[in-house]
Amino acid sequence: MVIHLSRQLPQDLRICLAKAGLPAPHDRGQAAWQAIRASPCRYRGIRDHLLNVDLDLDSLPSLEPEAIAAAMRRCDSDPEWRERILRGMTLIAMFDGPPSPEALELLEQTATAFQVDPRPVNSYRNVMEGHLLALHFDIMRRGFIRQALEATIKAGGFSALTATLKVLSGHEDRAMRERFEGLKNYPTGSFGKAYADFIEINQFDFPGTPGGPPPPVFSHDCCHVLGGYGTTAAEEGAVLGFQEGFEGLDPFDVILFVMAEFELGIGVSPFIAGE
Repeated sequence: MVIHLSRQLPQDLRICLAKAGLPAPHDRGQAAWQAIRASPCRYRGIRDHLLNVDLDLDSLPSLEPEAIAAAMRRCDSDPEWRERILRGMTLIAMFDGPPSPEALELLEQTATAFQVDPRPVNSYRNVMEGHLLALHFDIMRRGFIRQALEATIKAGGFSALTATLKVLSGHEDRAMRERFEGLKNYPTGSFGKAYADFIEINQFDFPGTPGGPPPPVFSHDCCHVLGGYGTTAAEEGAVLGFQEGFEGLDPFDVILFVMAEFELGIGVSPFIAGE
């Protein structure tokens, strides 16, 4: 499903969706919902920054997933809202410690009741069961790296693909290296000079150099320069959020990529090692 981040919601719909989607699912006596209820800051963050409503979370009842789904349909029948809630539940559960079978069961029940794409739950299951290779390929298949490769090929054709493969195989592309190193001679205040400074300050290699970034990563590095972001794990997460916004990337995939790289240490990107 496509998530339309630019979609503007009337305030009455925001309030309705908050009352319908933020109640804690009744866990039938299990401790499955502790992963979210034990995260008041993140739970409040959904209310304050995603829905932007004034609502006392403690006043909301505990409901079965089926009841939450029915309440959300009464607000708006569009399944996008139910999928957003499921994605948020999944990410918060992953943020708060090792995945558990109890939380997985609740997420599966919610996905079934919501009648939406269970892909977020499948990602949670892969992490819990240690299927990291499956998670790796799933993120690669859906994430921004695939989109970056596609954009590079679309813009540059077969030659761009050849150049990318050449760099990834560890070979020098002299023409590319010299073109990018030439940016060091651009005037102070120009974007080219700022990009060259970013590469040198962080002791990175220029594109075309063995071990340097391939062309698809160039646009990502430009985002660092444009936004003034550094290269710590937190700043990489921030710049990916910036990139997700203007490129229209799937937010769930971007956040999952950041978690895989910098929290789980999976190393999804072929260009950087996981931490």
